[in-house]
Amino acid sequence: MSLRIVDINEADATAAKYEFLNHPEPIVQRRMHCLRLKYRGYSNKAIADILEVSRNTVGNYLSLYEQFGLEGIKTLNYQGPTSKLDKHQAKVEASFREQPPKSAKEARSRIKKLTGLKRSLPRVRAFMNRMGMKPRATGQIPAKADPVRQKEFHDQTLQPLLQKAQAGQCHVLFMDGVHFVLAAFVALVWCFERVFVKTAPGRFRLNVLGAIHATSLQLTAVYNDTYITASTVVELLERIARQYAGLPIHIILDNARYQHCHFVKDAAQRLNINLVFLPPYSPNLNVIERLWKFVKAEVCAANYFKDAKAFQNAIIHFLNNLDRKPIKKQVKSRITLNFQLFSHAQNLAA
Repeated sequence: MSLRIVDINEADATAAKYEFLNHPEPIVQRRMHCLRLKYRGYSNKAIADILEVSRNTVGNYLSLYEQFGLEGIKTLNYQGPTSKLDKHQAKVEASFREQPPKSAKEARSRIKKLTGLKRSLPRVRAFMNRMGMKPRATGQIPAKADPVRQKEFHDQTLQPLLQKAQAGQCHVLFMDGVHFVLAAFVALVWCFERVFVKTAPGRFRLNVLGAIHATSLQLTAVYNDTYITASTVVELLERIARQYAGLPIHIILDNARYQHCHFVKDAAQRLNINLVFLPPYSPNLNVIERLWKFVKAEVCAANYFKDAKAFQNAIIHFLNNLDRKPIKKQVKSRITLNFQLFSHAQNLAA
């Protein structure tokens, strides 16, 4: 019996090595490994033993290469059996978009009512995955938020200011206050058994009033452990005026009382700062909210602070190092000038 010779050129052998190491499909990786081994002179039997497949499978791989080349090796034509549920996808998808199910059990029950088909939980999960669904944590927006006013502000006020800032014609900053309370900060962690984090005694609070620059992402902030007041706001405005002198300054901020009083507005006018107040209940339009969330996740979550001083120092140190690697890279990825607007909110009550 003559030995079958398959001519594999050097270029294809080199490409096969790359695909073997990088292709996302395991079966394609196995085919590429087969070509590499054949190029190096291994017999079909030896290749079958190494790949733990039959000799016929090795022969099929090599025949595929001879007929269609390297692209043929990468082509997957296998199609599994079609699920009966797929015929009802449009109906189920419309229902789930209107009212997302809270669990696979609820999805199974609703699918049965919509289609008459009863499926196991794994098959229901697989069906939802095929539709592009996956478990996601719900977000929240204030019940009194006005989507129309938010969109008008975003399109007519916020975006024009940001375009000028990006062109170097002005400075735009987002300002907000946050209260970090020394308490238990629970978090999700990968672990072999449930982890318990000690809780510090007392209820110490660190107040931060900060403003982050829209383009440079530089933070200007004042700290205290009492209260944020109008005087605190004016102190921050004075720092911003000194720091960004030379170009018009616009500050995006919410409608907190200590920011909306005449004392603050008069100081802003004296300092030539334009205060741009957000529509009521619009935290989604203030990017500094993302910074506070980032700090809580990176500094506070699943962490224990032995006393108020350690708690305060950890937060201030983190905020003072936002421009250093690797924190800077994470800040840039989280604090972008993309804003989520809400046309409607869903009520998931059964």
